[in-house]
Amino acid sequence: MLSYWLKNTVVTPMNKAVELPIVQPLYGTYQNHGAGSAVLKSNPSIRNWYLNQVMILQCNRKFINGFTTPNIDIQQAWWHNQPYLEQKRYEMQYLSGYVNPVIRELLSDGYYVAFEGVDDFYVPGKSWYKERHACHDGLICGYDQNDKTYSLFSYDSNWIYRVFKTPQKGWNAGRKAILNEGTYGSFICGLKPKDDEVLLEPETILMKLREYLDSSLEKYPVTEDDMVEGIAVHEYIAMYVGKLIDGSIPYERMDRRVFRLIWEHKVVMAERLQKVEDALEMDHSISERYLPLVEEANTLRMLYASYHMKRRDSLLPVIQKKLLRLKGTEEILLTEFVKKVGGILKK
Repeated sequence: MLSYWLKNTVVTPMNKAVELPIVQPLYGTYQNHGAGSAVLKSNPSIRNWYLNQVMILQCNRKFINGFTTPNIDIQQAWWHNQPYLEQKRYEMQYLSGYVNPVIRELLSDGYYVAFEGVDDFYVPGKSWYKERHACHDGLICGYDQNDKTYSLFSYDSNWIYRVFKTPQKGWNAGRKAILNEGTYGSFICGLKPKDDEVLLEPETILMKLREYLDSSLEKYPVTEDDMVEGIAVHEYIAMYVGKLIDGSIPYERMDRRVFRLIWEHKVVMAERLQKVEDALEMDHSISERYLPLVEEANTLRMLYASYHMKRRDSLLPVIQKKLLRLKGTEEILLTEFVKKVGGILKK
């Protein structure tokens, strides 16, 4: 039915090349995080939705009993959850030979194109190109029919999250490889920011901060196996580092992404605190005391990356100790912030 519609639809003339602008995403550890806020050039107010809603850390507890990753994440950070994006989704198995024309039509109409279900192994410039077969995702932000390329916003072969050009031929080989495996989760989705003006909501932020702080080892004991949510995630990540220390999680299986996400969480939290202070005409005493935590989280990220590049076991106890100290300080500052903001909003 879809192929009939495509064949019998008048296709509007397209440019030979289109390039849509990318902005620095709030969260970029995972490409499914980055796509949602990288497309906000036309409506930067949507950034406030992330400040209002997207702050609850989470991780699993399966690594305690044999799993090799804590799967650290932030609730609602994936672009699928973003309510201020127009989303036009197409399953690639049903598009037949029209995948690329649809992508070009979407881009020409101002839609960025998120995709899932493409094998990195075949996509020049992408993170696992010619190294490992990996069913992965990314964002197409441009095309050029002069040299038959797509512009991808994705992790490149050096694990840098950036825009780069890749041949359409390689991208198509990657999607066909996944489809040939019978994996029918492959899709493209046009993304375009809506025109709504999104305002900062101190009341919502206060509620979410209380939820974030309502988290402890008593609430999330190691004897359970469902997801941990909130500030207690730091303690579980410290346990994960402990598993690397004692060797029960092998160095070769370490999850390289863990501390980048923690750093991003602190960067966005610092912005959130400052914006609420401005909105409520507060002084910046708490946000200014929070800023060193951003620097400390960046130090942790760099130490962990250094350990990944070259195994030095002496780094791990340092990382573990710094992480727990960071968690303790954050808890004190955010508790103070919640009390202060709660008092102002009651007036």
